[in-house]
Amino acid sequence: MRLLWVVPRYGAAIVGGAETLVRGLATRGVPNGWRSEIATTCAVDHTTWANELAPGESTEDGLRVHRFEVGPRNEALAAELHARVLGEAATYTEELVWLANGVWSPGLERFLAESGGDYDLVVFAPYLFGTTLWGAQVRPGCSVVLPCLHDEAYAYLTTVRNVVEASRGCIFNSEGEKRLARRLYRVRDGHVVGMGFDPPGALTSRFAEERRLGPYVLYAGRLEAGKRVDVAVDFAVRYAAERRDAPRLVLIGSGHYRPPPETEHVALHVGYVSDDERRAAYADALAVIQPSRHESLSLVLMEAWLEGTPALASAESDVLRDHCEVSGGGLLFDSYESFRRGMDRLVADDRFRDDMGRAGREYVLGRYGWDAVSARLAAALEQLAA
Repeated sequence: MRLLWVVPRYGAAIVGGAETLVRGLATRGVPNGWRSEIATTCAVDHTTWANELAPGESTEDGLRVHRFEVGPRNEALAAELHARVLGEAATYTEELVWLANGVWSPGLERFLAESGGDYDLVVFAPYLFGTTLWGAQVRPGCSVVLPCLHDEAYAYLTTVRNVVEASRGCIFNSEGEKRLARRLYRVRDGHVVGMGFDPPGALTSRFAEERRLGPYVLYAGRLEAGKRVDVAVDFAVRYAAERRDAPRLVLIGSGHYRPPPETEHVALHVGYVSDDERRAAYADALAVIQPSRHESLSLVLMEAWLEGTPALASAESDVLRDHCEVSGGGLLFDSYESFRRGMDRLVADDRFRDDMGRAGREYVLGRYGWDAVSARLAAALEQLAA
């Protein structure tokens, strides 16, 4: 089978859940003898979308990569319409204009029109980019959407629904994401596959010792309000005001959010760390705090559990709730009161933390180990192509 994976950005240096997912599935998930190629843009930065890489063909990760320039955009108009889209007040025409001034590539669309028929299936990810929303409409009969869907305003757009319903089918990261898509759209054929993970190797970094940290809980990921990092900080500060033995909250990742200066004694901003340091940060933490409502899988949860670290996660996310309840690897919170109860248990009981972390690791390796993911991916694509 010959596959084309379409993603807005691609490469080893690209940090992003959907990009990491596609790179893993395309390089390691497909069966031997199948062929994967990539179609993407010349962008690297997901905030500017500037054309930083050269257009044309290259070989990366052993795959043929087709790069096309990002098309022209009216960013001022897009910003003006964004508030109406988020407030669900935009007309269908305004919705289309907003999307048309998002990330798209006329060269990529021409490539799909001219060469898309050379592939058995074209897989588009994630859902809210012109590379997917316009690209999947070029040849809907062979288009598969890997949406990485969240329960957010964008998911309710008419254009998104039309594209998903016209495509051949969908590949999902979790049962929670699949349920959401089934609730919002008439999905022709949907399969849960997910991201693949390897058993963790030996740690080479000592995160806490090198930074002279005492006990801490960890927030990892994008430092953005959309991920509710501000909620994690607020709850940690409130908890520290009530508990003299409260662990510090350590923040790692990239983004514009910074904790208020007066909270530095509670919330420590470390910022971007290497892959080895991130693993060590998970391993040394009492727990990982995952406050996001909008997840289709949660790479953070999987990475923490692989290091044997339990989670305190948002009950307002169906995906996180499913993971924690099925695995036994995490506690849930939907208010400060439930956050405090969870923290009290995690701080007080070493054996409880160890048991939860072990359960989480077994869950990831059993359900999202590469053997299981590869088998699900092959079965899904074979059925979608039939």
